[in-house]
Amino acid sequence: MPNVFSRFADIVSSNINAMLDKAENPSKMLKLIIGEMEDTLVEIKAATAQVMAAQVHLNRRKAEVEQAVEHWFTRAKLAVDKSRDDLARVALVEKKNAENELEALNAQIGEHQVILDKHHAEIDQLESKISQAREREKLIAMRQNQAEKSLKVSGQLKRYDLAASQMKLDRLDQRLERIEAEAELERLHRRPMAERNLEAEFQGLDDSIERELEALKG
Repeated sequence: MPNVFSRFADIVSSNINAMLDKAENPSKMLKLIIGEMEDTLVEIKAATAQVMAAQVHLNRRKAEVEQAVEHWFTRAKLAVDKSRDDLARVALVEKKNAENELEALNAQIGEHQVILDKHHAEIDQLESKISQAREREKLIAMRQNQAEKSLKVSGQLKRYDLAASQMKLDRLDQRLERIEAEAELERLHRRPMAERNLEAEFQGLDDSIERELEALKG
C-alpha cells in the first residue's frame, strides 16, 4: 500500500501550524487535515492487521516444521538402531528439507516483525499528530467562541450607547417642553393683569374728561 505510506510521510513531515496560518478558514482546514490523518490511520492499521495475520500463519507453520525436524530426527535414529541405513538416509533428507524450510520461515518472520515494528511506530506517530491537531482544534474553537462573545458584547454596548443617547434626547425634549409650558402659563397669567391696568387707565382718562367738562360748565 505505497499510497498510504506516502500520505503518512507527507502528513508527519507537514507543518500543520504553517498550513493553518496561511488558511483563510483555519477551523475548516484543520478538520480536513484531521480527516485525512484519520483515514490514513485506518488504512495503516488495516495493513498492520494483514501483516499480523501473516505473522500468525508463519509462526504456526514454524511450529509444524519444528515438529517435522524432530520427527525425522527421531526416525533417523530408529532406522540406525534397526541397521536400516537406507531409511536413515531418507529420514535425514526429510529432516534437512524441514530445516531449510524452518530457516526460510525464520527469515520471513524476522522481516514481518521489522514491518510490524515500523507500522506500530507509524501508528504511534500518527495518533500523536492527530491528538495534537485535536488540541489545536479545541484552541481554535475556544478562540472563535471568545471572538463571537466579544462581538456580541460590542454589539450590546453599541445598542446601549444608542439607547443612552436617545434617553438624553428625550430628556432634553421634555425639558424644552416644560420651559415652553411654563412660558405659556406665565403669558396667560399676565394677560388679565394687563387688561385690568388698561381698564384702570381708561377709567382715569374718563374721570379727567369729566372734570374738564365740569370746569368748562362752571
